[in-house]
Amino acid sequence: MERNIRTYYFYSTFAELLILGPVLVLFLTAKGLTFTEIMLLQSISAVSVFFFEVPTGALADKIGRKYSVMLGALMWALGLLLYVIGKGFIVFAISEITFSLGSAFKSGADSALIYDSLKQLGREKEYQKIEGKARSFALYAQAIGSVLSSFLYEANIYYPLIASMFIMILTTAIAFNFKEAPIQEDENEKKLSYFQQIKESGSFVLNHEKLKAIVFFTMIFFIFYRTGFWYFQPYMEAVNIPVKYFGILFFLFNITAAFISKRSAYIMEKTKPKTLTFMAFLMIISFFILSITRQWFGVFAILLQQAARGIYRPVTTKYLNKHIPSDKRATILSFQSLVTNLTLAAAFPFMGILKDSTDIFTTHIVLTVSMLVLTLVSMKYMKGKLGKA
Repeated sequence: MERNIRTYYFYSTFAELLILGPVLVLFLTAKGLTFTEIMLLQSISAVSVFFFEVPTGALADKIGRKYSVMLGALMWALGLLLYVIGKGFIVFAISEITFSLGSAFKSGADSALIYDSLKQLGREKEYQKIEGKARSFALYAQAIGSVLSSFLYEANIYYPLIASMFIMILTTAIAFNFKEAPIQEDENEKKLSYFQQIKESGSFVLNHEKLKAIVFFTMIFFIFYRTGFWYFQPYMEAVNIPVKYFGILFFLFNITAAFISKRSAYIMEKTKPKTLTFMAFLMIISFFILSITRQWFGVFAILLQQAARGIYRPVTTKYLNKHIPSDKRATILSFQSLVTNLTLAAAFPFMGILKDSTDIFTTHIVLTVSMLVLTLVSMKYMKGKLGKA
């Protein structure tokens, strides 16, 4: 089990290392897509995750988390290949579906594997520290990848995708070194069928008030967390930042997120019991500054979003894992991802239409107001269920 912790650090470094961030919108528009079409692709991706999340989570609990994360990385490689060789919206939609299947295989399974490894060692209290450290490695790697992507894109618009594809193959090889962690379950649980596993896990979430409250918050937060990313490049263009600086800025974004992620346990200690609310208001303040600043230096408000990004996964997975039994861990974590992606599927087309129908500054005003209202609603709900906001 000790080997799993070391392997997890290597795995996390490469598992999300898609060096596309600074140039992704540029690539898709070069392919002839409007911003609404780009967001519609993300909606298709989210719907796909909705259908794939729970079955793949249940599969991970049954066949092993190690093989689930390996399949996930391979699906990502295939999705990238389709983007490289494909043309037209339909092919890109198929690519997003393939990519979503890979995301679903990885979602929940990787954190469930490391949490149960720690539990086997009697070290589950170290989960947040280890997750935070692993997440910081991933973000530092993405920071370096961000700079590389600009140079690769200038040489050939396909090079960032090809490089990312080979990184996913490397990730698969790293994941092979995991040792499957024992799953604690009683005899009745062992007899559960595939669909019973899904049904039982779903029932557990619906009847667990604290889990419901946490999932409700993440559902709201995730809409704005993900939407904010797609507006980075339009904002940079609106304030006349040259494309050659995009990679450097994304490097700064990722470094900030990595720095904060590594200190997520400390931040949680200082902000509890208001950590979730703290994350939300970092986003809201960032959106507000971006809505009123029409000069290049406004881009630094995005650093507040990166701070929220850095602590999001370590904090939310700690809250969730605390209330989830071992034998349903990957499945229930997949339920959480399922509902967040369902809300994304509904929201993304509207976010695309909003951007195409107005300027990026007005778009950020809408984000500020809507996230503030929904955060206040979630705070009230959490206070009733958790006794904290």
